[in-house]
Amino acid sequence: MSRDDLNTRGLQRISTLSGYTVSDEDPDIRGWNVVGMDGEIIGKVDDLFVDTGKMKVREVDVDIRGGEHISVPAEQIQVDHAHHVVRIAGYGSESERGRSASHASDRSQQGTEVSRDRDRLTRTEEELRVGKQQVQEGEVVVGKHVETERVQQPVTLRREEVVIERRPVHEGTPADEHTIGTDEIRVPLMREEAVVEKRPVVKEEIVIGKKVVEDRDTVQAEVRREEFDIDDPTSRTRTDRKR
Repeated sequence: MSRDDLNTRGLQRISTLSGYTVSDEDPDIRGWNVVGMDGEIIGKVDDLFVDTGKMKVREVDVDIRGGEHISVPAEQIQVDHAHHVVRIAGYGSESERGRSASHASDRSQQGTEVSRDRDRLTRTEEELRVGKQQVQEGEVVVGKHVETERVQQPVTLRREEVVIERRPVHEGTPADEHTIGTDEIRVPLMREEAVVEKRPVVKEEIVIGKKVVEDRDTVQAEVRREEFDIDDPTSRTRTDRKR
């Protein structure tokens, strides 16, 4: 089936949709064998055609043996969960259709014409099925930047000062004849000064991860259903069958 034909009917192949999966309540029948009512394999389910507006599978793409593909409405298939096979109502092997015709002939000969005289009217309604897809809600950016602040730290510094002490000597102490004159003594004075050194030290770290949080939400949509209107001319009133 061409992409234009699908788009015209509002359908898309689920295999081409990113983030779409089959609801957890229903099996993914892609790859399952398609069998006739006699159990004979006639093909495989190749893909699912999805109405993205209603979030529902509308048709099934079946790869029939021999290379032929057919599109079958979802309401016409029967899913056998126990055996992982799919049956299509009214579709089967040639031998099965031959047996069906033979059984119909037998029923006709046995006087079961009542079934031919009955008209049937089906009632259809839409069911709401909700799937899930991954969408990006936002993002969290974690980075780092540099800030500068002025800090102060007290420090004790030592320095030398000269101490001069004058004291008398014993009276009568003889002096050298050469001691009279000029002379000097040099005393170096030392002091400490602060030396600033900076080095990086790791103080803290953050660990980044994700966790899944479940929120309950309610999905609302309008669904349609058919109701039987019974107009019996033999009755005095018209009867509407409502659910």
